[in-house]
Amino acid sequence: MRTQFAETRFRRQLRPVARGAAAGQAMVLGLVLILVLCVGVVVLFDTGQVVNKKVQLTNASDAAAYSVAAQQARAFNFAAYMNRGRVANEVTIAQTISVYSWMNQMHTTSITMRTAMDVLSAIPYVGVIFKALSAVFKVAEKVFKASRKAYNPVAQASVRVLDELNGAFAMAATSVIEGVARIDGYKTANDVVKANVADAEIGVVGKGVLVAQLFAAESKYLDTFRIPRSGNGGPATGSTQQRAGADRYRNVVMQSRDGFSSDRHETVDLWLIKFTAAGGTDQVEYSRWAAVDTMGLEVNLPWPLDDIDMPLGWGGAQAVPSYRNQRFMPGFANGRGWYSEYDRVRNGPYGDSARKNRWPSRMVDGDANVALDGGQHKKAYFTGYNGLRNYHDVKKGKATDPDGGENAGPIFTVYADTAIANARTSSSTGIGAPAGSRMALQDKAQNNKLAALSSAQVYFNRPPNYDLFRRKKDDKLEMGNLFSPYWQARLVDTPTATKTALLAAGAAGFN
Repeated sequence: MRTQFAETRFRRQLRPVARGAAAGQAMVLGLVLILVLCVGVVVLFDTGQVVNKKVQLTNASDAAAYSVAAQQARAFNFAAYMNRGRVANEVTIAQTISVYSWMNQMHTTSITMRTAMDVLSAIPYVGVIFKALSAVFKVAEKVFKASRKAYNPVAQASVRVLDELNGAFAMAATSVIEGVARIDGYKTANDVVKANVADAEIGVVGKGVLVAQLFAAESKYLDTFRIPRSGNGGPATGSTQQRAGADRYRNVVMQSRDGFSSDRHETVDLWLIKFTAAGGTDQVEYSRWAAVDTMGLEVNLPWPLDDIDMPLGWGGAQAVPSYRNQRFMPGFANGRGWYSEYDRVRNGPYGDSARKNRWPSRMVDGDANVALDGGQHKKAYFTGYNGLRNYHDVKKGKATDPDGGENAGPIFTVYADTAIANARTSSSTGIGAPAGSRMALQDKAQNNKLAALSSAQVYFNRPPNYDLFRRKKDDKLEMGNLFSPYWQARLVDTPTATKTALLAAGAAGFN
């Protein structure tokens, strides 16, 4: 019994000791668990801060890259509007001298017809009819004389004003493309990055890449076409490349003429007698507009007699830099007219008037301003017109496909970065263990920077399927050019070459 009692007492004495030891071990494990939990919380906090900062940088670089591309698209569209404005002004100048040339021809025709009616009025019995017609043509003669006198100074002022506007438009387009777009693009990128993340910036490497791209946007994708010049509005001298660029611009202008300016051809056929009016207005050698109008009478006689061709009226007008008695005929290209790249046909000069009315056309060179009524030949020339100006357009083979990768248009890359300390992690805010301690969590990043990279592209796209924008004349897909304002911006993948350059710069220790 004693032995059993002693054993029971011994066990009772041991139980509290075992319980106390177990309680001490749980505390140690709890402290370790709390420490691990705290470290996990700090790590989670640091990761969240870094990810949040990275997202901010990514959004900032996206916004900056898109803003630069949008700004460049606006610059291209501005140049397109300026080019279109210049084309419209050129067409208006053509219309201005077309009206004056037509009035000259009508005035001359009214004089010759009135003279002919006066002669025919002497015929017995029917003479009274011709006398009445003579009175009608005499009224027309006075009307055209007064109209020409009032219109001449208006036309002269219009030619000068429109030419000055073209000079201003050309200067504005050049300034935006070659200067303002580059500076504004760089400033826009910086401003947008700062507006989104105040402590971020575009580092030295990022600035170098962006500036290089801004300059390459013109040299790689655009050409500057310089118009050949001549001293007196005659044949212009220039290289084959210069003339090709000038011909392209002139063709755009010539294709843009209205029907009255391009071809004033009408025929009235009265069986044996046919009246033919023929005329047109062309741009000659890039530095002058010339208009010719003629009226001919053809009397069809039976074989073997030859038909009779009689010149009834003729007139002309030119817009020139200065008056040097520039000729009208044979016109440019040695009388062969101009070649249309769009239609792939050669058009005769002045609405092919020389072929339709050969004799009156020959009269224009010596009398363009109604000499029959005392008109001075010099008055048919409107001075102060300086011709086509230099212009920018897309290089051949560039911007040919809206989805054509780098070929579609220039790409701009924004590489924004900020110090890792700006992420506000535990180490930078002092929340965690003191720096230098074994428990301190250190922020490590290449060059101690957080960075984000984004690229955006300028591309041309004139929607062919929307009635408001499509080319209604031929429904073709239009290639990129600086005559239509359909340049847009979009975010794209950064080119591999740019990524490689930035990666190499970062590895070399450049910020």
